[in-house]
Amino acid sequence: MNKLTILSLSTFLVFHGCEDTNTEANIESILLALLNSDEASGIDGFESSGDADLNHDVGLEVGPSGRFLSDTLTFGEGYRVRFGRRVIARDRSVDFVTGLDTSIGSVSYTISGVFIAKAIDTSDFQQIDSLSFEKDFTTTLNRKVRFVRTDDESNPDGYSWKIDAMTPLIGGVGEKVSISSLSFYLLSEENQEANLILTIDSDTAGDLFFSRDSLPSFTAFDRILVYASVQNSGPEYNIDTGNTGEWVFYNYGKNRIQRGRKQLNDLGMFFDQNANDNIYSGSVRVHGPGINRSRGIFRTFTEVVDLATIFVSDGGYNTSLISIPYRVERPE
Repeated sequence: MNKLTILSLSTFLVFHGCEDTNTEANIESILLALLNSDEASGIDGFESSGDADLNHDVGLEVGPSGRFLSDTLTFGEGYRVRFGRRVIARDRSVDFVTGLDTSIGSVSYTISGVFIAKAIDTSDFQQIDSLSFEKDFTTTLNRKVRFVRTDDESNPDGYSWKIDAMTPLIGGVGEKVSISSLSFYLLSEENQEANLILTIDSDTAGDLFFSRDSLPSFTAFDRILVYASVQNSGPEYNIDTGNTGEWVFYNYGKNRIQRGRKQLNDLGMFFDQNANDNIYSGSVRVHGPGINRSRGIFRTFTEVVDLATIFVSDGGYNTSLISIPYRVERPE
C-alpha cells in the first residue's frame, strides 16, 4: 500500500512537472513570435551591404529642402572616404524571466561580417588601393524587452501577451571607445531654439524602458539636433583634421535599402560649441514615413568608431553604439 502511494505521488509529480514545462515553453514560444513580428525591436538598418559615403541617404522619403545641410563636412585632401559593413551571419538568443503577468526577455544579437573601408581619388574617382581594405568583425548588441499579459475576451484563454516596452540596444566591439550620453533636440525653423526631446545616459540605458505604444516620435521634415558624448581610451590614431581619434555617426532608417547616415562633428563649428571636447553634434532633417504613409517606425544607430578601424588595416575593430526605435509622423 505504501509503495502504491509513493508510485502514485511520483507519477503525479512527473506529469505535473511536464505540464509546467510545457506551459512555460508555450509562453516563450508566444513571446518569441511577438518579438519576431515587431518592427521596432529588430536590428535591420545596422548593415549597409557594403561601403557607402560618410553622409548618405538611400530609399528614404526626403523633404523638399533635401537632406544634408550647412553643417555637413568633407574630409581628405584629394580623396574621400567610404566605409560600411556586409553582414554574413547573425544570431539571436533570448533569456526569459517570466512571472504571472510580466516577462522580461534579455535579447542578445551576435553579428559577424566584413567591415569595408575605401578611399576614392576625387580627381578620377578610382579606388586608392593603398588606403582600401576589408577586415572581419563580430559584434554583440543587447537589450531588454518587457512583455505583459492583458485581458483579451477574444482569446479562448481570456488573455494575451503583448510587447509593453523595450530598452535601447547597446553594444559594440572592444573597450577602446564608448558613448557616455546621447541627446536629441528639436530645432526651431529659424534654428535659434533647441528644445530637448530625449536624453540617454549609458550608465542607466540598460534599464531605460521605452513604452512600445509611445516610442520617441519625430515629425517628418523637422530638423533635429543630435549630441553624443564619447570617450576614447587611446592610443588615438589622429588623422582627422580636428585632431580627434574617432568619428561619430548618426545612422537611421528601416533596413539596408532604406537608411541614411550623418557624420557628427567635434570641430567647434555650426552647432558644436567647443572643439575637441569629445561632444559631437550635428543636425539632421527628419525623413518622411514613406510615400502615401502617414506614419512609420524606424531605428537609429548612433555609433562611435575609432579611426584606426577605418584607416589602418591591422588597426583592430573598435566601435560602440546605442540604438533606439522611433516613430515618424507626417505633419497635418
